[in-house]
Formats: sequence, structure tokens, C-alpha cells
Amino acid sequence: MIIALVLLVVGIFLSAFFSGSETGFYRASRVRIVIAGLDGDRISEYLLKLINNPALFVATTLIGNNFANYLTSLAIVLITKGATDSNAAEMLAPIMMSPMLFVYGELLPKNLFYQSPNSLLRLAAPAFLLFTCLFAPVAAVLWGMGRMLEWALGESPDRIRLTLARKEVQQVLEEGMEAGLLHPTQRHLGQSFFLVASKPVSEFFLPASKVQPIHLDSTRDQALKFARQKRYSDLVVFAGTRKTNLVGFVRTVDLLVSSESVTVRDVLRELKQINSSELFGEAIMQMQADHETVRSVVGPEGKPVGILLIDQLTDPLLKGPLGSLQR
Repeated sequence: MIIALVLLVVGIFLSAFFSGSETGFYRASRVRIVIAGLDGDRISEYLLKLINNPALFVATTLIGNNFANYLTSLAIVLITKGATDSNAAEMLAPIMMSPMLFVYGELLPKNLFYQSPNSLLRLAAPAFLLFTCLFAPVAAVLWGMGRMLEWALGESPDRIRLTLARKEVQQVLEEGMEAGLLHPTQRHLGQSFFLVASKPVSEFFLPASKVQPIHLDSTRDQALKFARQKRYSDLVVFAGTRKTNLVGFVRTVDLLVSSESVTVRDVLRELKQINSSELFGEAIMQMQADHETVRSVVGPEGKPVGILLIDQLTDPLLKGPLGSLQR
């Protein structure tokens, strides 16, 4: 009877452990785990390996839950046989025990891990590592079957992982605002950035046919007049007789602080290039790091196809609730 009671307690504990760990795994903030892992935390590094191999985690959890259910069922049968020889009692005992198993083996641990996923998952990680090693032979078979299914269907989890990562970062932004660490404006700005960060520059640049440059030999007054008429803060400059022969750009602020004798040639800035396939996020970070406001966009063949202004990258970030910041 004592052995049966021990098996029952162990079975319920293992059921609670694996059920809670499963909820904690999907609920935990991966951003926090990554940061802790980069700081050298061994437990976080192990959790990162599980995150990068979700099939292994699912296989271990599946085996663990089945093992826990088997122990619990065996313990109930042994306890019932020790108490009575009635066949009806052996059939009714599992039914009567179901509410307790559901509450303590499923509902309660899932709620606890849901409320504190990161802290409880860290506590459970060493034990989970032990079970991962113990169940490795069977888990490897399930993991291999999952890989074969992915290969057969041609489906990759990478896109799903990327989507989940973005949702997690948005969740961090919302938590930061609720905790008073972030202003709502900062949260909206972060969310806007993630909406457009993976889009190519080709969706934002100004085509060459719409570019209105100014000649290299223009005077300061001519350039300022042109800027006022077009409402440009930066002027693209061309040389020779072809307006497509772009040689650089000038900033109107440079012209305003210069003497009247200055020409466009004197304050000309280098016009660097950027590929049309470059992503929005990379483009805006490059231009901000280099303190640039204009770049020449080149197509797949390496030929200029248009101009990218910094305003064309910041405008998509200032839509919706942030529209007032453009005024």
C-alpha cells in the first residue's frame, strides 16, 4: 500500500511538472531568456536550445505525460486492490480520482506557470534536462518523425518562429508601458517599426522619373529658391546636361548658414548607394548611423533607379496615433 501511495504522489507530481512546463515554455518571454543566455546563464542557454528545437521539447513532454499517467493509473489500481477485491471498485476508483488528478495534475500547475512562466521554468529546467536525457532514445525517434513530416510537407517553422518573435517583442513593449517604463508613444513607434522592418527599400524610394534635381553650378540663392518652391529640405544634384547624372546632394541648412557667394558645388555631399532589395530596418539604421538623409537606390543590375530620402523611411513610422509628431 505504501508503494502504491508513493507511486500515486510521484505520478501526480510528474503530471503537474510536465503540464506546467509545457505552459511555461509557450508562455515564457524569449527576449528575457535570450538576454540571460547572452549574459552566460547556463539555465537560459539550455532553455534557448529547447526553444530552437521545439520538436525535442514536445517529444519529451509527451513521453513524460504518458509516463506520469501510467504511474498514476497503476497506483490507483494497486490501492484499490489492496483495499477491496471488488471489480466494480477498480472501475469506479479512476473515475472518482479524476477530479483530483485534473485539479492538481493539470489545472493548478498550468495556472501557476501561466502567471509566472519565466521564474518557474527556470526552476523546472534542471529537472527537465534530466528527463530529456532519460527519454532521449524515444524522443529521438519522435523528433526524427517530426523532421520527416516537415520534409514531406515542405513546411518550415522559420516563418512561424519569426512571427512568434515579433509578437513577443510587442508583448514586451506592452508590459513596459504597463509598468511605467515606456510612454505609449514609444510603444506605438516600436510596433510601427516591426510592421515595416522586413519590407524592402523598393517599396519606399522615389523613382528616377520623379526625381527633380538641381544643377551642380547653381548658386546659393537659386538652390534656396528651388528648395522653397519644391518644399525640399535636401536637394539632389546633377552634372552636365542629363538630369539622370546624379553626383551628390546638398542640405538646405548648409546653404542657409553659408555666405551668398557659395555655390552648390561648394557644399556638395557624397551620394552613397543602397540596394533596392535592402530591408527597411537595415536601411534606416545605416542612414541614421552615417548621419545621411539621401541615398541613391540601385536595382538588381547595379544601375540607379531612384532616390531614397530619410523622410520616406520615417513617415511610415509616424502614422496612426503618431501622426501629430509630423506637424
